[in-house]
Amino acid sequence: MTSSPRAGRTILLASLLAAALAVTSCAASGAPAPASSPSLPPNDGVDGGGAAEVASPALALVVAGENGELTLLDLETEERSSLAEAGVDAVDAAVAGGGRFVHVARETADGVSVDIIDSGRWTVPHGDHSHSFVGDAGVLGAVEGDGPADIRIGDSATAIRFGADVTLIDHERLAEIEDAPRLTLADTPSGPVLPFSGHLVAATGDAVEILDSDGTATGVTAPCADATDADITRVGAVIACADGAVLVTREIGGALAAEAIPYPAGSAPASDLAGRADRPDLAGVAGDQGAWLLDSRAREWMLLATDAPLVRAAAIGDDDSRTVAIASDGTVRVLAADGSELARTEPLLAASVADPALRDRVQLLVDAQHAYVSDPATGAVHEIDHRDGTVTRTFDDLDSRYVQLVG
Repeated sequence: MTSSPRAGRTILLASLLAAALAVTSCAASGAPAPASSPSLPPNDGVDGGGAAEVASPALALVVAGENGELTLLDLETEERSSLAEAGVDAVDAAVAGGGRFVHVARETADGVSVDIIDSGRWTVPHGDHSHSFVGDAGVLGAVEGDGPADIRIGDSATAIRFGADVTLIDHERLAEIEDAPRLTLADTPSGPVLPFSGHLVAATGDAVEILDSDGTATGVTAPCADATDADITRVGAVIACADGAVLVTREIGGALAAEAIPYPAGSAPASDLAGRADRPDLAGVAGDQGAWLLDSRAREWMLLATDAPLVRAAAIGDDDSRTVAIASDGTVRVLAADGSELARTEPLLAASVADPALRDRVQLLVDAQHAYVSDPATGAVHEIDHRDGTVTRTFDDLDSRYVQLVG
C-alpha cells in the first residue's frame, strides 16, 4: 500500500494521479496489450494478451511533473520517453500504487476525468516463479465524475470512486472501459473501496464491510475506525485503520472473511502502509517512535524503534522481514525485524525533508533489490541497494513531483 504505495490512499483534486497494481493471479493474468505487440507463445496458462514475454521484470519509473506530464524512465537502459504531455487542465498530480497502469485525473469543465494509461510493463506471479511482459504504452480510456476521485487498485480490477458512485475497471477487459460497470453504493464510504476476490472491501463508518461486486452487503464486517489506506498482500486485502488494520482473506469455497488486527494499547497509528507487491509484510510510520511492521501472515504488529522520527517506511517483505525508511534527518535506513539498523545512507534528502512544502512529496518505492527515493528539492531520484545502503545510481534533471515503479 505499493507507498504501495500498493497501491492506495484517498486522492484529492489537488493530488490526483494513481498507478495500478499488476494483476496478481494466474487466472486473471493481466489486461491485453495492444494487438501490434509481438505474439506470445503458450506458457503454462499465463497469457500476456499479445505482449512479448521477457526473462525478467522490465522495471521502469514513471515520473510525474506538477502539470501532469509523465516520463517513463527505463531502469535497464536509462532511456526516457513520454507517456503523457503536460495539460493545461491538469490541476496537480500524485502517484500511488504500482505495477502497470497509471491513472491521471484532470479537472474539466464538467467535473473530473480520470485518464487510464498503460505503461506496457507488468509481472504476473505464478506459483514459485513469475512471468514478465512488455507491450505498447498508451492511453486506454477515461472515466468521468464529480468531485475528488478515490482510486484503489485490487487484485483483478480497479475501483474509481466519486462519492458513492464507483466505476470498476476489469484488468482483463480494458478494451471495454467505456462500458465498465458503474454502481452507486447505498452509503457513501468514509474510506477506501478496494476490489478483492470478486467483491468490494469498503470502509464505511466505523467498520469494514464486504460487498458483492454489485455493491450488495454480504453481512461480513469487522471493526475499523477512521480507515485511511488499503493494499493487497500475498495473504489478503489490508485496510489501515486508526485502531489497527482489517485483513480480508478468501476461504475455501470462495467466501471472504474479515478480521481485525489491533495495535497494542496506546500506540500511535500509521496513516498509510506500504510494501512490495505479493509479499505478506507492510510498513508505516509509527508517529515519532519509528515504524510499524505488519506481518499479515502472523497477524501481528512489530514496532521498529528508531533514534529519529521517520517520514516514510516500506516493507521489503523478504525472508529477513526488512524495512526501508526515510528519517527526518534525510537519511535512508534499512531496519531488521527487531528494529536494529542494518544500513544507513548519508543525508541524501536533508533539504527535501526539512522543507514542509516538499516533505509530503518525498516518496519511497521498493523492489527485490533496490529502494527508489525521490528528492523534490533537487529534481532527482536515488536508487539504493537495500542490502548495504549503497547509492547505486542517481537520476537527475527530473520534475520528480511524484514517482512510481512499474514492471
